Amino acid sequence: MTDQSLAGRRFGSYEVLEELGSGGMGKVYRAKNVTLERLVALKTLAPHLSADQGFVQRFLKEARVAARLNHPNIVQTYDFGCVEGVYYLAMEYVDGHSLRTYLKRGRFSERDALQVIRYAVRALAVAHEAGIVHRDIKPDNLMLTTKGELKVVDLGIAKRLDEEAGSGLTQTGQAVGTPQYISPEQIRSLKDIDARADIYSLGATMYHLVTGHPPFKGSSGALVMTMHLTHPLPDPRRYEPGLSEGLCRVLRKMMAKEREERYQDVYALDNDLYRLQMGELPEAQEPTTSGIETMVESHVPTPPGARPSSLPGGSHTPTTPRTAGRTRSGAPGPDVPPLTPRGETRALTPRPEPRPLTQYSDARPTTSRPEGPSTAPPPSTGSPSSATTQAFREEDLHFVEVELAKHIGPLARVLVKKAAKTASNLVALGGALAENIPGEDGRRAFRSAIRARAK
Repeated sequence: MTDQSLAGRRFGSYEVLEELGSGGMGKVYRAKNVTLERLVALKTLAPHLSADQGFVQRFLKEARVAARLNHPNIVQTYDFGCVEGVYYLAMEYVDGHSLRTYLKRGRFSERDALQVIRYAVRALAVAHEAGIVHRDIKPDNLMLTTKGELKVVDLGIAKRLDEEAGSGLTQTGQAVGTPQYISPEQIRSLKDIDARADIYSLGATMYHLVTGHPPFKGSSGALVMTMHLTHPLPDPRRYEPGLSEGLCRVLRKMMAKEREERYQDVYALDNDLYRLQMGELPEAQEPTTSGIETMVESHVPTPPGARPSSLPGGSHTPTTPRTAGRTRSGAPGPDVPPLTPRGETRALTPRPEPRPLTQYSDARPTTSRPEGPSTAPPPSTGSPSSATTQAFREEDLHFVEVELAKHIGPLARVLVKKAAKTASNLVALGGALAENIPGEDGRRAFRSAIRARAK
C-alpha cells in the first residue's frame, strides 16, 4: 500500500473517517471499528518504516506492553497489526485538545498547572512501574478531554532511532525527543534512558504551562538542544514574577542537567507537588552542578500574552460546588495525598477543601476539530543544498567536527555528517554549520577556522 491517505476507505476492520495529522512516523486518522462500533485514533506507520523489520519488531513489542497499561490518565491501546503491508495501532479516541492548543490562548495559572501535572505524574507512575519510559513528554502529548480529564498520549510507542538531527529531532538510543523538552541524556544518546528523562521533560512542559514560553528558544532544534546541555535554566519569574519560590525550586530540580540531582522517581516529585498545592515549601534540594539563575529581576515586566488569570484563555474561574479530595473533573486536588510506590495513600491531617478544576470543559479552544498530538518534525536547520557535492577527506571532517564541538558540544558529529552530504566544498560546509552556533562572535570564529583549513 502506498503512502496515500486512507480517509474514506476501509482498512481491515476499520472504517477510516478522516485524517487528523501526519508526520515522519506516519499518519493519524479518526476511524470506527465496524464490529464494535467504537471510535478510535488509528495510527499507521509510514511505508519505509513498515518495510524496516527491525523497527517493526520494536514497534510491535512496545505496542504489546502499552496495551497492558490500564489507567484513566493513559490513552488505551485497543489493537495493533498489519493490513496490506501497513502496520497500524488503534488507540482510544480522545474527544478533547492537547495542552499545546490551550497554550495558544495563554498560560496556565500555577494552581491549574499543578493539578494538570499531577494527572500526568499518575500516568507516568503506572508506565514506569511497567518498565516504560515515554521519552517524548510535551504539551502535544498531554490532552485534556471535554470532561476535563488529562490523557497521556503515545506511551510505549517505539521511536525511530536514526532521525536526522536537522529535522529538529535527535538520536536518543531508544527514543526521539522534541528539542524544547528533551533531556540532556537523550541529547547525548545515552543508552540507559530511564524515568528521570521523563521527569526532565515534564519539568520543561510545566515551565511552558506556567510561563507561556518553553525553557529555551533558538533558531534551530540543534541550538535549543545545545542550550539544554550548557545553558542555565532561565528563572520562570522573568516571565511571571508572581510565581511562587516553591514552584521555581521544583522546576529547577526537575530540570537539573545531571539526572542524579533530579527527582529520582515520580513519587518524590508528586510529594513536592502536593506540598505546593497545600501552600508549603517543597522538600527539594537545589541542584549543585547545574548553572541556575536564582535572582529575580523585579524590573522585568510581564511579557505580552502571559496572563495571570487561572484560565488559559484569561477568563475567571467559574464558581462551582467544592468537593473533598478530588475536583469535579477528577484532578488530584490538595486533599489527594501524594503517590507512594505501591499506590497506597498516606494518612492525612485535615486540610482545607481544594478548589475544583472545572474550567477546561467550559473554555474550549476555537479550533474546528480535536487536535491530536503533533508528529510533524520541527523546521529544519536549513543546511544549504547544492547540485554538486564533494567527498570530503576524513581528516577535514574531523577538524570541522572538533571546531564545531567547541561551540555546541556533542551535537557537532551528527550535524557535520548531515551537512557534508550536500555541501559543495569545505567553506560552504562551514557556512552551513555556523548557523547552529549561538552568537555572532562564535560564528565568525568558526568560519575563520574553516576558511584557514580550506586554503
